[in-house]
This record gives sequence, C-alpha cells and structure tokens, in this order.
Amino acid sequence: MTTHVPDETTSQPPSSLIQVRGVRVHNLKNIDLDIPLNQLIAVCGVSGSGKTSLAFDTLYAEGQRRYLETLSPSARQYLNQLPKPDADQITQIPPAIALRQNASQRQFYSRGLESTAGIESGIQHYLRLLFAASGQIFCPECNVPVAPQSPDSVLAFIQSLATGLRYQICYPVMTEEQSPSEIIQELKQQGLNRFILNHEEYQLSDDLTDVLSQLETEEREILVVLDRLTTKSIDEQRIRESLEFAFTESSGLATLLVMQPLTDRTTGSPFQIGQQQAFRFDFSAKLSCPQCQQEFARPEPQLFNFFSPSGACTNCGGSGFSSAETCPQCQGSRLNASALAVRIQELNIDQLGQLSIQQAYTWLQQYSKGLTATEAKPLAPVLREVRERLALMNELGLGYLTLNRTRSTLSSGEIQRTALTSILSSNLVNTLYVLDEPSSGLHPADSHRVINVLQKLRQLNNTLLIVEHDPTFIRAAEHIIELGPEAGKAGGEVVFSGTLEELITSNRSPTGQFLNATETSPLKSEPDQPASEWITLTEASRNNLQNITVQFPLRQLCVVTGISGSGKSSLIEQTLFPMLAAQLTDTDSSQADTGCQSISGAEQIDEVILLDHSLTGQNPRSIPATYLNLFDEIRTIFAQTPDAKLRNLSAGHFSFNSKSGGRCPVCKGTGKIEIDLQFLADLTIDCQECHGKQYQREVLEIKYRKLNIADVLELTVDEAFPFFRGQPALQKKLKQLKDVGLGYLPLGQPLPTLSGGECQRLKLAAYLNTSSRNRTLFLMNEPTRGLHPLDIQFVLNCFQYLLTAGHSIILIEHNLDLIRAADHIIDLGPQAGAEGGHIVVTGTPAEVAAHPTSLTGRALNGKFS
Repeated sequence: MTTHVPDETTSQPPSSLIQVRGVRVHNLKNIDLDIPLNQLIAVCGVSGSGKTSLAFDTLYAEGQRRYLETLSPSARQYLNQLPKPDADQITQIPPAIALRQNASQRQFYSRGLESTAGIESGIQHYLRLLFAASGQIFCPECNVPVAPQSPDSVLAFIQSLATGLRYQICYPVMTEEQSPSEIIQELKQQGLNRFILNHEEYQLSDDLTDVLSQLETEEREILVVLDRLTTKSIDEQRIRESLEFAFTESSGLATLLVMQPLTDRTTGSPFQIGQQQAFRFDFSAKLSCPQCQQEFARPEPQLFNFFSPSGACTNCGGSGFSSAETCPQCQGSRLNASALAVRIQELNIDQLGQLSIQQAYTWLQQYSKGLTATEAKPLAPVLREVRERLALMNELGLGYLTLNRTRSTLSSGEIQRTALTSILSSNLVNTLYVLDEPSSGLHPADSHRVINVLQKLRQLNNTLLIVEHDPTFIRAAEHIIELGPEAGKAGGEVVFSGTLEELITSNRSPTGQFLNATETSPLKSEPDQPASEWITLTEASRNNLQNITVQFPLRQLCVVTGISGSGKSSLIEQTLFPMLAAQLTDTDSSQADTGCQSISGAEQIDEVILLDHSLTGQNPRSIPATYLNLFDEIRTIFAQTPDAKLRNLSAGHFSFNSKSGGRCPVCKGTGKIEIDLQFLADLTIDCQECHGKQYQREVLEIKYRKLNIADVLELTVDEAFPFFRGQPALQKKLKQLKDVGLGYLPLGQPLPTLSGGECQRLKLAAYLNTSSRNRTLFLMNEPTRGLHPLDIQFVLNCFQYLLTAGHSIILIEHNLDLIRAADHIIDLGPQAGAEGGHIVVTGTPAEVAAHPTSLTGRALNGKFS
C-alpha cells in the first residue's frame, strides 16, 4: 500500500478552506468542518454514518446551487425553489461536479437500446463530430468517393485530364418527366443542337419522327449535349457557363463524356457513342454515387448516432439484434448505410469502434499528423477531446477495451472507470469533484491507476472529495474526514478530521483502528467444509474467456477473483448463470450462443439465483419497505389506529402509490418535483405542497406511537426494529435487513439511490428465509460494495447461515477480507482483455497466496503476511 505525502507546494494557507458550520442534513448533528481546498480528501466511516449526507446532499448540493446562480435567467428562475442545505454557513465552496455510484448502474437508454463504452466515456460524441466534419463518403458497392459536385468541382476535374482529349458536356433528361415531343421542342427553343439516345447521337434539326415514336413506348434517358470541347485549350468561362446551365436544367446533374484514349480513370463508365468509345462521368449536386447513383445522407453528428432515427439501422432500429442473432442489414453495427459509408482513413465509425482503445489512440495520432495546418485548425478542439479521453482510459487500465463494447459485457470495475473517464475529462480547474467510491469494482492491483489520475486532477487546482472505504484510497488521501461513530441516529458526528498520520494514532477512529490492525493468523489452507459435489463448465469462451474448463465447488464459499476485465463477469453472469438457468428450467439453449461447450453437475442443485446490482421494478417509487413487503403490514397498522378508523381511512390511504389513496396530489406521492433546465441536467427539488413528505395533510395527522407514516419511512432499519415491538412478522423481515448489514438504511429511501452492493444485500435479505428452499446456488457480484470494512462481518455471517442450511455461494469479489474467508478461489487473468480469460490458480487462500504470478495472491500477501 502507498501513502501519498503532499509536497510543500500543495500545502494551503488557512484561508484556502471550505468552512462548514452547523450542518444538520439528514443524520448530521450540527457539525462544523474546515475542508482544505485543492487537496484529495477521503470521507470515510461505517455504512450509514452520514458520508453521503455530507458529500453529496450538503457540499455538492450547495456547490451546484451556487453555480446555477451564475447562469442565465431561464435557469435562475428555479433557484427560489432550490432549497439550501440545512446549514448555518458554508463558505468558499467552488462549483461542484459529482459522480454517484448508482449513476453508473443505469443499463439502457431510450427505446431499450444498450449503451457502449464509447458513449459512457463521452468519446463517441466527439467522434460523431469528427466524422461529420471531415469524413469522406465512399459508395460501399463501387468503392468510389461520393461528394456533392458543383460547376467549379467539375471544372477542376476537367483541368486534371490529360492534354488533347475530346469531351462533351451534357445533362440527362428522363422522358417520364414530360412527353418526348415537348422535350425536343423545348430543346429547340433553347437553341440546342444535339442529344444522345440509345448510344446514338442526333441533331435536333434532323427528322426525328422515328425517334419520337420510339420514345413514346418506353421510358428513356436523353443526354442533351451542351458543348463539345478539347482539353488542349481550357476556356474556363465557357466551361463554367455550360456546367451551370446543366446543373440548373437537370436539378443538380451534369454528365461528362470523355473520348478515348483515357487512362487511370477508374471512376468513369465505358460509354459507346455510335462507333466511338468514350467514358462517362456523372456529377451530382446531391450526395449520390457517380456510378450506381445510390444516394447518401449528408454527414451530420446525429447520422452517426444509433439512438437517433437519423442514424439507426432501418432494419433493427439501432439494436444490432441480440448476441445470438446479428442484424443482416447493418451486420451488428446498429447504423444505417449512409452512416457506414462515411470514412476517415479507410475506416467508418463502426470499424473505428472495433479497435481497442490503444489502437484507436495510435490511429488518431497518425490521422492528426497527416492533416495540414488549415485542415487541423477547425478540428483541433475535437481531436484534443478524443485524444485526452482515449489517453485517460488507457491510463486507467482500459486500453484493451473497444469503444463498441456494450455496457452489459463490461465488468463493474470497467463501468466505474469508464464513468470516471467522462467526469474527469472535463479539464476544469478550481472545481470541487465529489466521487462516490472510485475504488468500486477495482482489483487491488488496479487501485494505483485511479489514484494516479485523481492526484493529477488535484494538481490542476481542483478539490477532490471521495467517499471511500478502501484502505488504499484512504491512505492516498491528503486529508481524511471520518463520520460516525455508528450508523443512523447513532452517527452523524465528526469522529476525525486530519491527516493519515493523525488518523492512525487516533483512539476515537474506528477506521484508524482498522488501518492499524495487523492480522497474525495464517491464511486458510483447508476449506471449512470439504466439497464432494462440483459443477463443471467446459471450454467457456464468452468475450475474452480462453476456452477454459472451470470446476465450481458446491456447499462452499467460492470466490472468483482477478484483475478488472480478466473475465469474471463473463464467466459467472454471462456463462454459468444462463447455462444453469436453461438446465434447471429445461429450456432449449441449443440455438443460443451459450459461450461454452457443455455444463455438468446442474442436477445437484434445485435453483440458481443471480443477485446482481440491479433491482426488478427499480424506480423512484420503490423503497426497501415495498421491496421486502414490509409496507403492506405498516399501512395495515396505521389503518387500525383509532384516529384512522374515526376518519374512515383504510390501508390504501397510507400508500403513496395509489391514485385513490392519500398521496400528495402535486408530486403524486414522490415527494419530489423534476424541473427541466433544457441545456442542463434535470433539477429535482422537494415538493412545495407536501415538503417531501409524499402524503396529504389528513394522512399525516394519523400517528402510531407518536410518529406519522412519513416519520416511520424516515426510520432506519435499526430504529424501526424496536419501534415495531410486538409485531413479530415485521421484526423478522427487519432482522433480515440487519443481518446483511443494512441496518442503517431508511425504510423509505428510493431504491435508485442505493449502491450496487446495497442492492445485492437487499436481494439477499429477501432470500434469507430459505427454510423451504432446497439446494440453492447463490451467485453474487461484489456484495461488499459500499460496505465499511468493519461491516463486512455482517455479510460473512449471512453466507455462513446459507452454507449451513445446505446452499452454495459463488461470488465475484475484490475485497481482500472476504477473499481471505473463501473456501475455494478461482483466480482469472493474468491481465485484462485479450491478455486475460485464463485460470491463473485455484485453491484455498493460502494456495493462491503461494502462487508466484497471481495478482490476487500478491495482494493477499501484501495485506496479511
């Protein structure tokens, strides 16, 4: 582990402080703080101690509010409605930018289309601008360039021809537009002399009776000859006038017939005129191929956006179809033909997105070097943004990713760092960055990458406030703030504020005690329970998995480890889970891309449950109390109070979801109002009618044990447990939440605000009452996310309960304390992307630690040796 010791140049005078006085947001107890500016600051403490209340609901909220004061009247009109955080004074706070962990949990955009790494990082937006500004259209059928033509561009083409060639300037007329006789008569009136029909040239003064009768029977093209010239002498004025006439008369079309000999002109089509051989060149003011006449849309940024109707494939609507079936029209690119026809250096935007980040960076460097000063100047801002974001992703260890990688195929660590790329690439100075667990999803071997980027951002005179539990990140901070000492109402106090050296000597800091603790007991060399049954995956090849065969023990705590991007999610969530689900439900998966050759041992379990980071029905109206069916019983309790019976209020009146209930009519029970700021992100404020309480006044007057229904929803699980004494069914479910370490969680907290780890533990709580379940296999991805190290024992106790009941558990995990408790470890790697997907080592923690090349083993040795 490394400790960042700031040099003398980073120290700040006493005036360079955010001064916070009397903060009472949520459970914060009138706290005072001096927060140094232009430093990397870690906010730590047990789960529920008030970290988010301080970092996001106070500092970020106030920084955002003050920034809005500098904006236009269209934004400022809402400031009177935007409440200040409940604090006596906050001074010297800079404009703020935030990245919440749950912000990286969104899965899809509108119309069910999945996002990509390029979109999440912000790179795709700039690539669209680049292709719109400097892309060249090439006909995919003829492989010739397509560009809108003008008299000047055609004149330039004529000037490029060899000296001494004969040519004719023409324009086409189709007989479907008007009758043949009318066409001929009009040409005569215009003083024209010749036209070409069916490869024969005619004079307008000739007897055209037979020709006209032929034209009456079928649609034909007439090439009207305007001028016949040679390249021996170029009369620019004469040529330009003929071309302007051609473009005008034919609505933007002109044709050049060049007589032989003509060499090195592959864009011309052979054309016979009587006995003479010529080459035909068609020019159009429209974007159409000069050979096959296929038309293309004019390049603009939305043409390269498959979320937009302008750019989406007309067959699949921009979805590309599923992994088992690729759209035959766009070949999975999700874009229409016009978008795919635009190239830069022989690559269209989809082909560029198939390159790795490292390869794309090299491509961009080569492209930039090939530009002239005149070409480069207007493109400089776009090229700089793309280059810096690609470089940042590479620095964060994501150089192996492709920009086209869909979000569902990314690991949580890859998602977190991709989101960091977007937020950290703003190149702002004197800004407050508030980040929620930047360590989330990171293997210990990856931590230094993110810390280095954060420190570089801090060196640009920015202030970085990170809510963190990871010891490596806490040790890297220049200033540490710890809240606590416990969760909920037992927290909300400043336990510590100072440097790392002061923290580890503090007797009052639980985090300092944890950082100081030394583990003397040896790593586990034998599983707690021997494995007699195994599930075996044969030749798994999903994403970067290298045809590996993996054995998973049952009735044990099995942990899959490895550097972020090594293939853990591909193995567990995208291969093992769907294969087991298909086996257990007798689903025919033979037509699907299963990602492995076969699976055996599925008959040894009855059920498989994937507890991922998402929650079914997750929306602002969903809360923990509804997810665990607590709310029905709570509403029934309120409906049975004497006051409720006197007013004839049923349980339905205490629902904030029911239209016929007692919810606030203004916010419709959400407690919040969303304001569209048009050019900014939507603003969410408390409802002015119910002040965030969600209910009508009549409902709030009903109380149970001195609390109304809104007050009860503000209780944490720990507070609600004694409050509902005498209600055994309620207390049993609350106990399940306490057992998974969610005792600090308010009953009414909207589910979209939960971290990924909290979502998983909420699901786990719903499954803890497993007495009627037989042989269940639980699959989880980083259940410790969002947990303070001192709270991890809660989760381990739950796992032990499930294992004792005869169930099996397979986890993806980076937390070394949980990895240390594993019975069996499957370590993937050795690196990420194409260099990962192999099994490095399997066995007990002691066996993994003894492996010479395992990055997980190295981390275990570093912490526990």
